[in-house]
Amino acid sequence: MKRLILFSIILTVLTSCKKNDSLPSDKIIDLGGERWVRTEIDNIIYNDFIKTYNIEVKYKWSPFEINFNRTLVPPMEFQVEPVLSAIKKIWMEPYEKIGGKDFLKKHPITKFVLVGSPEFQNTGGIVLGSAEGGTRINIYNVNNFFIRNQESVKQMLHTIHHEYVHILHQTIHYPQEWRGLSTKWYTETWFNTPEFIAQTEGLVSSYAKSSEREDFAETVTFLLIKGQEEYNKLISSNPDVAHIYKSKQSIIENYFKNAFNVDFKTFQFEVQNAIKNITQIKQ
Repeated sequence: MKRLILFSIILTVLTSCKKNDSLPSDKIIDLGGERWVRTEIDNIIYNDFIKTYNIEVKYKWSPFEINFNRTLVPPMEFQVEPVLSAIKKIWMEPYEKIGGKDFLKKHPITKFVLVGSPEFQNTGGIVLGSAEGGTRINIYNVNNFFIRNQESVKQMLHTIHHEYVHILHQTIHYPQEWRGLSTKWYTETWFNTPEFIAQTEGLVSSYAKSSEREDFAETVTFLLIKGQEEYNKLISSNPDVAHIYKSKQSIIENYFKNAFNVDFKTFQFEVQNAIKNITQIKQ
């Protein structure tokens, strides 16, 4: 019986693939099968990202670019230009202004991949951004971005700045003095800690509890996106760990100055100013 079944399978394979059978004529997407005409969005990407910085921006849907184990949706095209405008004004231009015109070329990102929806985790957490290979950033939740809403802009640019900090510290590691400041609070189950509890422990967010490097990236990004005034509130509201917050800011300022010749306070001001300008908030 086994031989008969095996013979039947072989016979089926041999008879189903004849030499005179024609190959499929439809080309596969991403292998020459997708034809498109350059739009205004593509012109913006070419002029502002590819030509100037050699940064690819992928917004047309490709399942090979994302986590295919999650249900995700493409970005809506009308959302792409506002997202790119915010990235340029709040991330690119401040780094160029304070770090020099070639800063982003010396410490490059090679690709942005835009995804319409957030990525939901089994733990209940939400992924809004990720960095891969030290040069690429995936940006999620593009379809819910609103450029005139300050919280929406801050959330999106928090993701960009956070992931870029990872790229920077993978190039030049942050100082060893950071180690030990909050080590006892790091945990894989960070998502079980409410944010206000994490802040009483000297961490700016619950996610900062996940690891040393996430603590560093979160603290830098908090200072840039939420600003000095909000950071000072953390210091005054949590006197028992005020020294930790002050130490962390001092380490960050020295790191940016010594590693990249960037005056962090001036850089912080530029980012805050850009957020206010792009959301049309009067100063």
